Amino acid sequence: MQASIEEAVTDARLLISYALNITAIDYALEGDRPVSDEEHQKIITLQDQRCARMPMSQIFGEKEFWSLNFKVTGDTLTPRPDSETLIEVALKNIAERDRELRILDLGTGTGCLLLALLVELPKATGLGTDISDKALIIARENSQSLNLSSRAYFCISNWWDNLKPSDNFDIIISNPPYIGCKEKDDLSPEVKDYEPATALFSGPEGLDDYRKISMQIGTYLKPGGMIIVEIGHTQAANVKEIFTSAGFNNISLHRDMAARDRCLLIK
Repeated sequence: MQASIEEAVTDARLLISYALNITAIDYALEGDRPVSDEEHQKIITLQDQRCARMPMSQIFGEKEFWSLNFKVTGDTLTPRPDSETLIEVALKNIAERDRELRILDLGTGTGCLLLALLVELPKATGLGTDISDKALIIARENSQSLNLSSRAYFCISNWWDNLKPSDNFDIIISNPPYIGCKEKDDLSPEVKDYEPATALFSGPEGLDDYRKISMQIGTYLKPGGMIIVEIGHTQAANVKEIFTSAGFNNISLHRDMAARDRCLLIK
């Protein structure tokens, strides 16, 4: 079966190791040992899932982000290394990490952005919102597994709908949907067939949710606070204009490890 998977050999080794519950070193040392019928069937099942282009993160049920393990399902986006740029930018712009900061994560998904920040900011508390109640279940489970449930709270909300005007935050962070609907056919099957469309697509140009976020964000940002939003690598000028039109002028662009435009820091 030809599944056109670029890292097929690497994926196969990982799947076999996972099926046999062995480490990469064990695989290298015992790669020629016989397997039982039960083990063989488990390997075939995992192979079939991957050949159907199910993401490795969903097969394993988890993904590493910021050196932390996060539970992943088909109800959430898979955390991506590129998004770690948002954490780096936030931390570089916090003068004192030992402050009692309040963080809002809009469209929290697995909770990876909020929870990674809480790990680094020991006195901070945070609220993660999402339109998906199923995603929020996963985010809560991740907060519990990271021993952060006493500092991380979650609620269902379509952007600002369920927040109170009295809520205000030092840091507002978000990885919103930013793929244009016309780009769907260009996405890999792992993304378009397995990840939630509501977390991917945002109007024809991928900009609709930035407009919704920008319209009310000033109401919830403390004086001197910061906003960090992930962007598509071609969207910097358009997203900057959206936030400029909303009254923000102190906006800087930051790139990821591949030198691609990745997020805007708005103060």
